[in-house]
Amino acid sequence: MSQAVTRNGRMILVVMSGLIVVLAVLFAILSPWYVTADNLRNLLTGIAATGIVAMPAAFLLMAGHFDLSVGAAAAFAGVVMATAAPEWGLPGAVLLATGTGVAIGAVNGLLVTIGGISSLAVTFAMLSLLRALATLIPSGLSTPLSGFRTLGHAEPIPGVSLPALMFLGIAALAGVLSRTAAGRRSRAVGDRLLTKFPMTRGDRWWLVGLFVASGAAAALTGLIRTSQLGTGLPSAALGAEIVVINAVLLGSRRSSGGRGTVGGTLLAVVLMSVIDNGLSLLNTTPYLSPVIHAVLLVVALLISRPAGRERRLTVGTVMNPDHNPPIAVPTGSHLSAGLPSTPQAVVEVHGPQTPRNAGGELPSARG
Repeated sequence: MSQAVTRNGRMILVVMSGLIVVLAVLFAILSPWYVTADNLRNLLTGIAATGIVAMPAAFLLMAGHFDLSVGAAAAFAGVVMATAAPEWGLPGAVLLATGTGVAIGAVNGLLVTIGGISSLAVTFAMLSLLRALATLIPSGLSTPLSGFRTLGHAEPIPGVSLPALMFLGIAALAGVLSRTAAGRRSRAVGDRLLTKFPMTRGDRWWLVGLFVASGAAAALTGLIRTSQLGTGLPSAALGAEIVVINAVLLGSRRSSGGRGTVGGTLLAVVLMSVIDNGLSLLNTTPYLSPVIHAVLLVVALLISRPAGRERRLTVGTVMNPDHNPPIAVPTGSHLSAGLPSTPQAVVEVHGPQTPRNAGGELPSARG
């Protein structure tokens, strides 16, 4: 990673941190209820609802993929929970809803890795299917659920809800994993995707695992929403995928994979939660937040667009893409993760063949 890219990334994080402080002060001035215990509790719970799904999404973006189905998966898991609870009991319904989220993630991952379909196309189709099923099963109506308040309302620490504590634990775990082999492996998959290196079998299963983690996180969010509302709502978590994509793009500064930060994603989640919470206290129209989310998405896409020279390899032998001999990638680099453990992992890069004569030499430039 070049020093210029690192400086730009740090500058974005500084700007986001500054915006959070400025907006918090502004909302505190405009609303006397902003700096209160109840509102801070609501703010933390709102951050948790988005952050739980944003953490796996950060690792997916490191690997160069998106999951657009998280909001619909959360709603569908909530509907499954509320529908199954009368017959299965609360523990059985929780397991069924969680298993549903895991299955959704597994299907997404297999369609991307084995089916060779773009993650955007796969998860958009899954989003449409799950929203339709979440509406079809209860005939478009909410499904009341009693006796399931603990997950969404309990406060193991006074003033700090259980969802907030769960998110803090998940965020801490994600932060540690991003600096270990898990983070390096995810970035390696994204690097190879960016440079058109072939995926290994291990890469494919790793990617399936990331989608499974995303599905499980979406199911957990759906269970939290259902507990808070006391009902399985087909329209729950509507637009959550836009907020999550905003967070990971603003936090990663590149949409093409190989780079991503849990800390940056966390800052972006806090920024958008502060905006939503402040606008709600100011009694603005609820239709304003989606507009701001859409504007932030455009900004995130502009920030995360790849630079012209980012497509070149920064490790190993950098070569002209018109030439086609193998590239020697030093063992231990991001690109060599998951490849055979040899002094040099040689990978064929497929591209346009340069004509050569019978001796294998390039033809001379004769007029």
